[in-house]
Amino acid sequence: MNEGKKFLDSLMNSVKMVGVGAKDVCDKHNQDCSWLLDPLARWSEKAYGEDIFLATAKGYAEYSINVSRAQAIYEKNGRYMPELLDTIKATVYDDEKYMVPYMWAAILIYAFWPSMVSHIPFFRDEFLNNVAENGKVLELACGHGVLGLLAADYRKDIHVDGLDISAPAINIANKLLDASGMQDRVSFQVKDALDLSKASEGGSYKGIIAAMLAEHLENPKILFKILKHHLAEDGIIYFSTALESFQKDHVYEFNNESEPILMAEEAGLRVEKLISCSSKTNTKPTRFNPRAMAMILRHK
Repeated sequence: MNEGKKFLDSLMNSVKMVGVGAKDVCDKHNQDCSWLLDPLARWSEKAYGEDIFLATAKGYAEYSINVSRAQAIYEKNGRYMPELLDTIKATVYDDEKYMVPYMWAAILIYAFWPSMVSHIPFFRDEFLNNVAENGKVLELACGHGVLGLLAADYRKDIHVDGLDISAPAINIANKLLDASGMQDRVSFQVKDALDLSKASEGGSYKGIIAAMLAEHLENPKILFKILKHHLAEDGIIYFSTALESFQKDHVYEFNNESEPILMAEEAGLRVEKLISCSSKTNTKPTRFNPRAMAMILRHK
């Protein structure tokens, strides 16, 4: 790892308690973490200056602490306790003070969490390597835009359209886009990606990214209908979601891997490959096992 080490060094220097676990994950998966963190570090420093590394370290630490607290509440109460969706939108997605550190943490967890790091090669090797040549790729709820930027950086032939309802998140995505120099092949805009009535003509995307989105929705079945609508006949989908992992803006509680699989099948999609990874690092008995799953989907 070269440039990406700046994220880890800042975390170890400023919040070592949180940094130790992140360093352990990066040490064990150095090549995959470098694939994500090295270009992200270049884009981030060009867009925001060297102070961004300390800011992201603090944001990641705050996020991690909040996740631990939320999971403890979940263990105690035995169910998700989401706020009203309108309240979540106002206090999370539209709140720049909350959303900016949240967005940085949301990408760093791919390299820092044991439940997420295996998603990096899965995304690259199973999804990006199989998107049709010169294909258009759609990212729903793109947030920080990093997955879309990584996709375009890795596959020089594809075009990426990223959509998200959060203006603060799209601001980050566009700053990173400007720093990446890929404005001719990547675009990000504020838009409700799940409003089918305003969706573009169907079947035009050879690849679709729907990463860690379903758990934020009151009814994830709508998401799978959207995916089916946009997917070209020879297209491929990268889908991921959290299971038994409660956070402030997690609305839908998935307990079993079979639940999103069935939703996909009901929408006319089939699962080609799947991984599911746990974040548990100790043997203490718990009611729930927080984990992250990812699937490659195609038309039936």
